[in-house]
Amino acid sequence: MQGIQQALRKAALQKRWYILLFCICISPLYAHSEKITNPSTVTSPHPYQDADTIKVTLKVYRASLRQVIRQIEKQTGLTFAISSTVLENAHSVSMQVRKEPLPSVLRQLFAGTRYAFEIRNKQIIVYPISEAPPITGAPHRTISTEAEKYVVTGIITDGERPLAGVSIREKETHNGASTNEYGRFRIPVANGQATLQFSLIGYETREITLRERHNLDIILQNDTKTLNDLVIIGYGIQNKANITGSITKVEGRRLKSRPVTNVMAALQGTAPGLLVTRNNGQPGKEGFNLQIRGLSSGNYSAPLVLVDGAPGSITYMNPNDIESISVLKDAAATSIYGPLAAGGVVLVTTKRGKPGRISVEYNSLFGIERPISLPERVHSWEAANMQNEAAKNTGMPVVWTPLDIQRMKDPNITYLPKTDGSGNYDYYDDFNPLDNVTRNNSTTTTYNISARGGTEKHQYLFALGQFSRQGLFNTGFDKTSRTNLQFNANNRLSAVLSLETSLQYAQSSTLSPGWRVDGNNGLLNFLYQAPGNVPTYVPGTDHYTRGFNAYALLKDAGRREEKATFADAVITLKAENLYKGLTLKAVYSPQLTTTHDGLGKQKVDFYDGSGYINSVNDPNSLKRANLLEIQHSLQLLADYDLPAGKQHTIHILGGFAYENHYQHQRIATGFGLGPNELQQLSFNNPEAATTLHFKGSGFLSSLFTRVNYNFSDRYLLEANLVAAQLFYNNTQSPNLKRQHIFPSLSAGWRLNNEKWFASAFPFFDEFKLRASWGMLGNFNWRSGLNDFNFRDQLLHPQAYPIMSYEDNDRFVPGNNNWETVTTTNAGLDMAFFKGRLNINADYFVKHNSRMQIATQTSPLFNPLFPTFFRAQMRSWGWELNLGWRDNRGPLSYWVNANLFDNQNKILQTYGPTAWLIGNNRGLEGLPYNAIMGYRANGYFQQSSEVDGHAYQTAATAPGDLRYEDVNNDGIINGGNYTKADHGDLVYLGSTQPRYSYGFDAGFSWKGLDFSIFFQGIGQRKVLVPANFSMPFTDNWQQPWEIHRDHWTAGNPAAAFPRLYMGYNQNLLPSSFWVMNASYIRLKNLQLGYTFHFADAKFMNSLRLYFSGQDLWEVNRMKIRYYDPEASTNTGYQYPFFRSFTLGVNANF
Repeated sequence: MQGIQQALRKAALQKRWYILLFCICISPLYAHSEKITNPSTVTSPHPYQDADTIKVTLKVYRASLRQVIRQIEKQTGLTFAISSTVLENAHSVSMQVRKEPLPSVLRQLFAGTRYAFEIRNKQIIVYPISEAPPITGAPHRTISTEAEKYVVTGIITDGERPLAGVSIREKETHNGASTNEYGRFRIPVANGQATLQFSLIGYETREITLRERHNLDIILQNDTKTLNDLVIIGYGIQNKANITGSITKVEGRRLKSRPVTNVMAALQGTAPGLLVTRNNGQPGKEGFNLQIRGLSSGNYSAPLVLVDGAPGSITYMNPNDIESISVLKDAAATSIYGPLAAGGVVLVTTKRGKPGRISVEYNSLFGIERPISLPERVHSWEAANMQNEAAKNTGMPVVWTPLDIQRMKDPNITYLPKTDGSGNYDYYDDFNPLDNVTRNNSTTTTYNISARGGTEKHQYLFALGQFSRQGLFNTGFDKTSRTNLQFNANNRLSAVLSLETSLQYAQSSTLSPGWRVDGNNGLLNFLYQAPGNVPTYVPGTDHYTRGFNAYALLKDAGRREEKATFADAVITLKAENLYKGLTLKAVYSPQLTTTHDGLGKQKVDFYDGSGYINSVNDPNSLKRANLLEIQHSLQLLADYDLPAGKQHTIHILGGFAYENHYQHQRIATGFGLGPNELQQLSFNNPEAATTLHFKGSGFLSSLFTRVNYNFSDRYLLEANLVAAQLFYNNTQSPNLKRQHIFPSLSAGWRLNNEKWFASAFPFFDEFKLRASWGMLGNFNWRSGLNDFNFRDQLLHPQAYPIMSYEDNDRFVPGNNNWETVTTTNAGLDMAFFKGRLNINADYFVKHNSRMQIATQTSPLFNPLFPTFFRAQMRSWGWELNLGWRDNRGPLSYWVNANLFDNQNKILQTYGPTAWLIGNNRGLEGLPYNAIMGYRANGYFQQSSEVDGHAYQTAATAPGDLRYEDVNNDGIINGGNYTKADHGDLVYLGSTQPRYSYGFDAGFSWKGLDFSIFFQGIGQRKVLVPANFSMPFTDNWQQPWEIHRDHWTAGNPAAAFPRLYMGYNQNLLPSSFWVMNASYIRLKNLQLGYTFHFADAKFMNSLRLYFSGQDLWEVNRMKIRYYDPEASTNTGYQYPFFRSFTLGVNANF
């Protein structure tokens, strides 16, 4: 107890530092609050009268005008009002200035062109020399008094928020104006048929003829040529055109408004190579899994996640808080994170504040959810007939008499006293147990509110989110909820120094039944297959009947409560342009996670008419597992632009990264507890509980450097080198050390900038070839620090309610070190039609030369004492991404499609392993997730076929599956279960998904918007559990509607073999039970309308919309109650849901 108390005191002390840090970071905002509250007093930090005092430093060669303008905006805090046409037609820019006055730089920039500039307030207005400069907010003096009588007002937005600084010009005149910080404008024009031009950098220019209108509501669409120009990369930002690695950017708008509460659910299908799977639909326990480009290892293949530049987690994040996500896939993109990056890297950027008056956004969702597919049961009398048939096939007497079946058909007879005088009853009811305990409609609610604003030097964003979701069960405990807080602040401390702060807090709670939900003898097993003739209560009493009574277990067997608290801070101090392009940055991030898992089991008694039968959960018990995790990370970075002449650009990054992890787990178990203790899930006397303590700590440090070379925007080179050292210790494995060096190289060739190529193929806007090679490490802090728990968890399973035997091979005691993965990638990026059409393609190969695999033995190994061996695995695949985005006046539309394929193979193993029937991991020459089984060639139809075929079992009869005698030895078996001799077992496929794809399309027209999103898998095999898929494997397990189509002499081509009582040969893993889990699913559909209020003082816009999730699907599963999207099919899994949601989005 003393150890855990010290750890908790340490955590509490750290929380005080978080609070102090929070106060320090927001204090500058209070100091400038007067400047924000009254927008009329906000002035530009650089008034145009003092433009000569604004200094600009540029060094660009063959850069686009758009890139140069962005650099000037970043250095000056001013914004350009410039037509997109000017940007599209401008020549490349080469210039070098150091601390020159802004007007001088602008004169050089536009020298020799047909354009001039004017600096007014916060804007640099660019206009044709033949025209006079537009006057912000007022008409030009040359407009006559008569013309001023026709005044046009309005508001301009990007569809969500007002746009400031939009240039408004009356066509073929000198008359102009621009929008204020609220997006509103006022301009007198010649008459009611005048044509207005609207332009802003980064947006498509629009022309609108008034047609006697006095008020306009304008939406400007993103300029497709500038969209996604900048991409977040490892330790920095890079122009997309100059990237040599494989990176996909997912905009936050694609995650917004979808009725999902988990970021991984929102990411599904959005990027090629990004594979998101889920186990089930249970609220808060969906079991999401994220992979980039498939498996890199059999132990751990999840990507490294960084939030705002620091190691973090997306598990607790609110999708509404995300600005963008960068998915880094090859060695060129990920190698800077060397020892942790074999599974790829996900970089999450959260939303931040913007200068201007405070703006508030409110978003709420209310949805109804319905389970997608629940088994359809047969009537009780049908089940009785089928059970009699199964008994006959097994050589047993019938279970139900004709009189019993007749009584089941009579709705007036639900039970009768037995005639033997025992006081018991015969039950003849006909009901579906699901109807008693499940909801037809569950509800989900989401509320998000955010506020952002600030001055040019200080910006802030505050966001609050809350969601809750009901589950399937209407009895007992089945719901989840989460609350998120996000605070981001940007502070310009001086001309050189800036401070960025990101604070995140999340708290989640999930309540679920105390009895297990899925698997054999789980609640869904009872609900799906429990007899429908047996009532919930013994007639005339409040006593529960039978042990498979799901209602009793849901209501009185206890509950499980899982709570998690997550607190995180990212503090970034940056010094820019200290000396000739040198920038220094320090990033510090403390992180605290606490999880509390309480499982209280309460005794439930069962009866028949004569009295007590038995009990479950006897005696009452309580298990509590508390986990404290503390993480600190520090990054010290230096960026330097090395002077190298006009045609050469050299950028050097150097840095040091440090991570420190600490974990303390406390597991307490007690029996014979009172009702209050079970209600509170806490011990009245903690000393009476059996308590286990586990501790682990470690650190990872690395030195790294990256060099980028760019010759004339045509030839691109990048080199990375990381030297890493790991140290960690725990109860079982003290003082483990690892050291390694991780190099990478990449190159790119932008052929579109070659004169000969541009002349021969003028239709290409972009044509870039990429190639990369590198070495990456595979290490996971969480599994590494918890490896010591492996044997204890299996020795004391009652203390580890989360541990499952399926995950055993992920825990490798003391040896889960850096598996080294070598990655090679070749890629092609193309753009056409002024950036409207984009095509990206990649081919990759990954080679893991040091993968560790748990040994398989026959019979199955004792999981308490596993052994491990090393193997080599190769994986390879390709990606294709196509996107089209265009605007036609008020119509904006887009189409995106992505396709990804991945395969893997175990090349060589360095240890013995058995070739087992069923799912295998680590068979040489086969994929890691290989399914071995018998090849089923239909059913035996006659006894003579059985006699003439290889021996299967003594009970084989017509209606049984006929297995192929592969080795022609006259007997069906697995031989010696070795590679050399595995008898009649054959490879039946892999559970690894192939041909993962996503497709989305949509449009917006004036206030109307529509989008549709499909996601699917083209090829995947799953071995469904046969003993859960056939009735009467336990005599109480009832059939489903699909089992009506079973083999009989009159139905020889049935969907299922003959019925049988108990376990028989038909349940062996075979091609019959290996099913095609490919599918296509309508993931999301949205339809909305946005109202814009030009003259409103309070609300800028209001969007009302419908959003549906998982609305439709097509799959080829033989058993339609099994969802192919589930990563594992256990037969009794919590169903997925269809979601029908109404939403409101308001901007103030």
